[in-house]
Amino acid sequence: MMKKIVGILVCMLLILVSFSICVSAGSEEDPEIVDRTFDVKLFGLIPFLPQMYFKNADFESVWFYEQVDHPDTLYICMKLRELKIISETYEFNYVVDWTYNNVNYGAFIRLFPQGLTSFLVGTLDEDGNDYVDYVVCEGTFNDETNIITWIIPKSEIGNPGKWTKITNIFPFINIRFPLDSGKVKFDLFKDLPWNVKITKDYSIKY
Repeated sequence: MMKKIVGILVCMLLILVSFSICVSAGSEEDPEIVDRTFDVKLFGLIPFLPQMYFKNADFESVWFYEQVDHPDTLYICMKLRELKIISETYEFNYVVDWTYNNVNYGAFIRLFPQGLTSFLVGTLDEDGNDYVDYVVCEGTFNDETNIITWIIPKSEIGNPGKWTKITNIFPFINIRFPLDSGKVKFDLFKDLPWNVKITKDYSIKY
């Protein structure tokens, strides 16, 4: 009898731990990516000061999540030190890339001096550098919470099935002069995830 009781208690404990992990994964409190801050670099290579002028390009964390009442949608969030909805000089590119089923995908949005572009999501080439195809999706650019959110139909990213994994999550931000500025065309400043503190995969829930 005692063995049965102990067995039941162990099973209940395992279920509770499993449930706790399931509900906590993919949230602001338990993100897939945690980056070091104050790490925006010149050309993505050279540390510089002062960093205070580039809080808008310094991401803190990235997480994926789903909602039970919207099972066909994947949400991706990027939190920055400070998100500004206005750029006076530069073009800011906010990007999150990942891999599912050996295919590279990316979600991105750009902030120009003229304002924001649409939220976009698409398929990348084999090297993960250029978009083969992309579509407009919904999203929010919230300068109160400092969070960018992409709201993505799963049908546009390979219809990932329940319990399958999204891997190789690679968020980054780059800053350049807009193409119509007449100035240099390459990326001037970058926040890349080579020095992240935490990185892990995301498991599809629904």
